[in-house]
Amino acid sequence: MNVLILEDEPLIAQGLEREVRAHFGARLTALVLHDNVPQALAALAQEQVDLLLLDLNLHGADGYDLLRLAQTAPFQTIIVSAHAERSITAFEFGVLDFVAKPFSRERLHKALQRYTGRHTEAASLAVKKRGALEWIAMADIDHVQADGHYSNIVLRSGEQCFHDLAIDKLMALLPPHFLRVHRSYIVNSLGFKRLRIAAGGKYALDTQTSTGIPVSRSSYPALKQRLLG
Repeated sequence: MNVLILEDEPLIAQGLEREVRAHFGARLTALVLHDNVPQALAALAQEQVDLLLLDLNLHGADGYDLLRLAQTAPFQTIIVSAHAERSITAFEFGVLDFVAKPFSRERLHKALQRYTGRHTEAASLAVKKRGALEWIAMADIDHVQADGHYSNIVLRSGEQCFHDLAIDKLMALLPPHFLRVHRSYIVNSLGFKRLRIAAGGKYALDTQTSTGIPVSRSSYPALKQRLLG
């Protein structure tokens, strides 16, 4: 995996590099440090980056500008910043975590674990509740429904919460057992209960929590095979 650290304070950048190397070990293919947005954008254009550790104040420039300019790049982001009051804005970009400075080694490694564990049941997702950023376990998600430019997340408890990312972008943050069963629906396959033909010859999926989730004709064969297998 390739990691990019964008931090303009040399001592903090060195500390981040040390902890990233300690956390990922032999899994780390390349680690690059930059201290300004133009350099980082050039690096993102030249090489595939899997994880970005991003400061928000870079010689007076806004780290969020990099995320705005690199929206289509397929990397995950952990923000490391003294501006904790800007964490809600981080949510809008679908970041994995927001680590407030000054941070402890334990707090940073918890954020890095969100990356290494993002394809496991222990992984979590940031959602906005009551004006604050909260984390929900991937295992608690039943399904996701598109809601315009946003996504409605339905938990196994029946509770619902909204994510600021559209369903296409949110899909990239979810583990492999979350399947796109319809252009407007993603379902946690670990909660599958039955697949059936609904009224009008259409297909529908029931989970342990929900019933009648639409299934597209193109998705039906693979889902049927998954349930049988």
